[in-house]
Amino acid sequence: MVRLLGLLSLATAGPRLLAAQESDGAAVAHLSAAFLGAPVDTAASVEECPEVTTQPNFDLDSFISKRWYAQQQMPTLYLPASQNYCVYAEYRRLERPSFFGFTIQVHNYAQDFKGGAHDSGTIICARSDDPQDPAKLLVGPWFLPAIRGITAGPYWVVAHDEAEGYALVAGGQPTIRGPGGCRTGSGLNNAGLWIFTREQRRNEALVQKVRGIARGKGFDLSVLNDVDQNLCSGGESEAIRV
Repeated sequence: MVRLLGLLSLATAGPRLLAAQESDGAAVAHLSAAFLGAPVDTAASVEECPEVTTQPNFDLDSFISKRWYAQQQMPTLYLPASQNYCVYAEYRRLERPSFFGFTIQVHNYAQDFKGGAHDSGTIICARSDDPQDPAKLLVGPWFLPAIRGITAGPYWVVAHDEAEGYALVAGGQPTIRGPGGCRTGSGLNNAGLWIFTREQRRNEALVQKVRGIARGKGFDLSVLNDVDQNLCSGGESEAIRV
C-alpha cells in the first residue's frame, strides 16, 4: 500500500506525493483518515528567528506558467530523503474555485531511489492565504476545507525571478533555530524548503545564488539535500474536477 501522508503538504509546497498506481478514490479515503492522526511539529518561539518576507511584486500567473524542477530540498514527513529524485512541481488555474475556495491545481512528482514513482495526481490544490500578499498560499487536498496547520500548509514564494529561472519556496515562517539559521518543521504542514529552477539540468551557479538568498533570509541551509534530476521522466497532470 502506498504511503499517502505525503499528500497533505506537497509542495506545502512544495511537493505533496501520492504513488501513481493508487486511484484518486482510494487516496481520498486514506488521506481523510490520515489527518486524524497526523503529527504536528512543535516550534520554538518565532521571535527567535527573523521574520521571512516573500517576493515583492509577486506575479502568480508567471510563477505557475511552467514546470519547476527541484534542485535542493529539505526532507519532510511527506517527502523523505529517499525521494530526492526527479522532483518537479507544476500548477494551473482551475476554471472555477472549488467548493472550499481552492483556485489552483497542484501537481507534484518524485521518484525514490528504486525508481518508484510518487505522483500527487489530482488531489492537491492551492488558494490564497493572505489577500495582501499573493506570494503566500495554502496548499492541501481539494476535498477538505483549508484550515492552516491542520488540513493545509503554508506555501510561501520567498524569492522568484522568472528571467533567471529560479524560485525559493518555504513551508511558512521558520521557527526552529539551529546552528546555521532557522528552519521550518519537518512534518506534514508548516514544513519544507525548496530551491526550484525552470531548467531540469542543474546550473550550479544558479543554485548557489538561491542558496545565498536563503542564507540572507536566515534559513538554515544544512537541511537542504541535492535532488538528482538525471534519467527522469514524468508527464503532466490531468484537469481536476471539483
